[in-house]
Amino acid sequence: MLRYKEYTWLIGELNAGKNVNLWGKQDIGKTFTVKNCLLKDMTLKSAYLNLEYPFSVAHLFDVIPMSFDLYYQQDWQNIISELSDGLNRLLVIDNFDRLHFVSDSFSNDLLRLQQLAQLENFSLLLISRMPLRCFHFTGFANCFEELELNETNTWTFGK
Repeated sequence: MLRYKEYTWLIGELNAGKNVNLWGKQDIGKTFTVKNCLLKDMTLKSAYLNLEYPFSVAHLFDVIPMSFDLYYQQDWQNIISELSDGLNRLLVIDNFDRLHFVSDSFSNDLLRLQQLAQLENFSLLLISRMPLRCFHFTGFANCFEELELNETNTWTFGK
């Protein structure tokens, strides 16, 4: 579980429309923190997507608009327009590092996600096992704050 100081920082960033890449080694509590605490503590309209198998990355950009009740939208630019209006929203993509391994159109996918990341009232929270700089897409990585979960900023509970 993320410590209070970092946890409140994370909530503040997301409420302000910032994007965050939450990363750290496996089994340190990234998904637990987000699903069991953060999404319950936030008032933003939120959607949680997990890229872990068997989720089909090919359907990611169909699922995003449906997650925000935009079933009727087909064109990505219209989806971006719709998501830029109204209240703040949060999209969580868990196991983001998996996108790199399963996507045939990784750079195009990053460009689409970058369009979301650049919206003022839309926060993107990526959960991965590595920092975004490892993907070597600087323009995309520059849209995000990094928060590493490690032994110094998490509470661990005995199993």
